Amino acid sequence: MIFLKRLGKTLTNNIWLKVLALVLAFVLWVLVAQINNPVRTLTYNNVKVTLVGANVLEAEGKVYQVLNNSDIAKVTVRAPESVINSITASDITAIADLSQINEDGTVPIVYSLESAESITADHDTVSVAVENRITKYVNITWQTVGSVGEGCVQGKVNLERNRIEVTGPESDVNRVSYAQVTIDLDDAVKTISADMEIILYDTKGNRVESDMIVKQTDYVTTTVTVLSTKTVPVYASATGEPAAGYIFTGDITVNPGVVTIAGDTSVLNTISRIDITNPVDISSAKNDTTATFHLTDFLPAGVTFEDPDFDDEVAVTASIEKKAEKTLTVAADHFILTDIPEGYEAEIAGEEEIIVRLTGLETELNAVSAESLRGLIEVDSYLASVYGDDYSGISFVNIPVKFNLSEHVEADPVYIRVQLSLKEET
Repeated sequence: MIFLKRLGKTLTNNIWLKVLALVLAFVLWVLVAQINNPVRTLTYNNVKVTLVGANVLEAEGKVYQVLNNSDIAKVTVRAPESVINSITASDITAIADLSQINEDGTVPIVYSLESAESITADHDTVSVAVENRITKYVNITWQTVGSVGEGCVQGKVNLERNRIEVTGPESDVNRVSYAQVTIDLDDAVKTISADMEIILYDTKGNRVESDMIVKQTDYVTTTVTVLSTKTVPVYASATGEPAAGYIFTGDITVNPGVVTIAGDTSVLNTISRIDITNPVDISSAKNDTTATFHLTDFLPAGVTFEDPDFDDEVAVTASIEKKAEKTLTVAADHFILTDIPEGYEAEIAGEEEIIVRLTGLETELNAVSAESLRGLIEVDSYLASVYGDDYSGISFVNIPVKFNLSEHVEADPVYIRVQLSLKEET
């Protein structure tokens, strides 16, 4: 008891012993803290550097591009274990101010982390390339892949816009030559309308990809008309009279004579043929006459042709031949008296053979012979047209003959003398 009192008195009277006691107490506390919460070092990969101050470059009409992924850092942190255990890479602040850019294109990085004893990184600057920002317009084209369904044909392609504005670094924008959309027809049987993605390409057809390029829009509304098809004949006609001694054979050749048209099904259902309503003029012609027409002029609105390369022209030829002649000696009994007036008898007067001169197409003339030719003598009809109802006193009369000839053969007028007499009463 006496010893403790003496020790306390000694400490009270000796200030240096008091200081030593405090130092020993602090050291003891540090040792205990190190044992319970030791300082540790930990490295964090992929720490993203935030770039600020871009507005300074933008005001100068500039854009920047980070080089070599230098905005990603590897950071080492020294801090008590309790701090280390509670932080992630996103807690580390790394800022590069673009307004502080150096002439060599580097921007200093400032790293910070609350409660850390120290913080270091594998690099302390971000490397950037600075360029002029430019804008230009490029045309939008289109291409198709696949094909429309059977019995259909692709019609017109319409883009809501035909050019687009692109903005970005001068070097990237200058690479862009044109923009394009790709349309997948995929057996389509009806019109396609959709927003198609716009892709940028260079002069060699290679895709231009850059995160720095900003397009006015990424999509364009594209409409592809898909039409039904139908194959129909083409008809034409002729007008006028050929030169004297010549004849229109009736043959008209249309080349092409059959075409495949395309359009809406409801419209095609109303079309069975195409009529060229402008006839070929054969007036005074001595040879075949040809005229050219544009079929589009004779199609309903909205109807086109299956083949986009077809120029829609058709040639129409009317066949003209020189008239042939043929003279036949026909027996009188080949002429038939018909339409004899009631109460009368009629007979051909004295002629045994009649000369008939024919003209017309040679091919059709060749089919006519003296044996096959027949003529009709319509007695009463002719008498009525000349004498009315009073036939009294008429014994002999020359009556024209009607021949049953083909369309392109005609006979010179032939009159046969007919004897009329009253029937005897019985």
